[in-house]
Amino acid sequence: MKQWLIVLVGFLVLGAGSGSGQQVQAQPAPQRGVVWTPPSDLRQAIDDLRAMRAMGVQAVRTPLVPDERLLTLADSLDLQLYQDLPLEALPAAALRDTLAYATRVLRLALDQAQDHPSARHFGLARRSDTSDSTACAVFEQLADVVQEHGPSGSQTYYLSAFVEADRCASAVDVVLLDGRDAPQPVDLLARWRTAHGDLADAQVGLGALGTWVRPGAEGLRQAHSPERQARYLETHLTTLWPDTTRAGRDAAGRASIAFVYRWRDLDRDRPDPTRDPEDAYVQRYGLHTVGGTARPAREVVQGIFTGRQRVFAWPAGTSPVPRAPWIVVLGWGVILLLGLCYAFLPRFRYMVPRFFLAHGFYRESIREGRDVVPWASAVMLVAVALGVGVAGSAVVDVVRQEVAFRVLYRALPPGMQEVGVDLLAQPWMLALLLGCFHALILALWATLLAGVARHYYLLMPGQTMTLVVWPQWPVLVLMLVGMVLPSLPAATALQVILWLAGVAGLGFVYSIGRTLNDYARVTRVPGLQVFALVLASPLVVLTVIALFTALEMRPTLQFVWHLATRS
Repeated sequence: MKQWLIVLVGFLVLGAGSGSGQQVQAQPAPQRGVVWTPPSDLRQAIDDLRAMRAMGVQAVRTPLVPDERLLTLADSLDLQLYQDLPLEALPAAALRDTLAYATRVLRLALDQAQDHPSARHFGLARRSDTSDSTACAVFEQLADVVQEHGPSGSQTYYLSAFVEADRCASAVDVVLLDGRDAPQPVDLLARWRTAHGDLADAQVGLGALGTWVRPGAEGLRQAHSPERQARYLETHLTTLWPDTTRAGRDAAGRASIAFVYRWRDLDRDRPDPTRDPEDAYVQRYGLHTVGGTARPAREVVQGIFTGRQRVFAWPAGTSPVPRAPWIVVLGWGVILLLGLCYAFLPRFRYMVPRFFLAHGFYRESIREGRDVVPWASAVMLVAVALGVGVAGSAVVDVVRQEVAFRVLYRALPPGMQEVGVDLLAQPWMLALLLGCFHALILALWATLLAGVARHYYLLMPGQTMTLVVWPQWPVLVLMLVGMVLPSLPAATALQVILWLAGVAGLGFVYSIGRTLNDYARVTRVPGLQVFALVLASPLVVLTVIALFTALEMRPTLQFVWHLATRS
């Protein structure tokens, strides 16, 4: 009887344990990794790998390692190297075009990895278009190369910016998601698993986790300070590596591996796509500076990776200095300029009601040259040019952190990327550059109008500029919207930008139509020549240039569209 009682109690205990296992069983912690670019100095590279292992790093995501001595060292340190092929931010068509090149590079890497157990993971692409099903065939062919020629146990992966729209997960062994600067990186994993319920056993992780540091920022109160970087990693690493004494995480949010981005800042001040194109804006993500000085985030990663520490305290620092609102200041400068001209310059003040309330009188005053002086048109030209600059700079400032814009930016020639780094850092410089460009094309068009009209009616510079510039007044409405954009939430600002683009197109069509209608009535230029001037207008010329550029860059723009609508 006693034996049966013991057996019954045993079954009850096992049943209770199995019934509550889904609530208290902790999920296995993901593999601990860091992103690293091997330095050119071999001694420094060796020191880096040893320091990584000492702080609990198990995996290192890196470009292809050319020096076999580093592979041997990684073997001895029991590190797993995740080597990325040099395929970055490519559309599906470009992936197909680079298949032969990728296969050659991959075969060389596989040959080198034969005797190195640390080299068993090969990245087929970084942040390329995995939402296009035609790209999956490329990954499948490269994965076949790995299986046929790679050492035993080799695995493939790719790093993707797509979550729900990812289509190629079945072609690789591991899918890595880009979690840099994400408000909740772990949510990316849950979203991916929810959208790919048919791949319940798929391995998915975070290929990049971290946020960047702004030089000069100090303390938790200041955005992008080293302390804020440390707190970001503390918050999200403790979510990925939960306390094993507590209930396990939801299975949808589990990760197979996570890489902190990155070990050391890149040793460069300008974009260098040939070396490491992941960071187009040269932002500082490293746990160490270029010189090797450790940031507070290094302590966080070491404490969590080794299990020695999970909670950290950092100084709050001083209150942040508000960012100079250059866009708003320039916008108010334009408004002030127009207000002063209207208040103190009678000829400018007379032109406003004529244009909007008595347009026939406005045309007559231009034809006869009454109250039309060059400086009045120059003031309006400056206002319109700055209005375009303010609106354009505000739009760029909002979209610059979007993945789609980063890809488009990386498609620029390296020289333009270098200039772009300075312009993105100084919005007022970008506003002035856009304004100067708009003023230039208006001046060129005005010169063309005056040249065509000389056989019918002699237009003075002030008359021509008045005809061209005053119908550009809708630009000032766009400027007012642009002044508000920086204060809007990101999602709302992006929606406003879409409406702004449509309104801007209609506004420029109105401006050209109004200018040429007034021009034809004032100068009596024949209709056929007026139609030719329509084709030579800035809007039409820029549209044609944009269309030819779009045709030339069609795969890239298709990729950008996928990122904007699917990621």
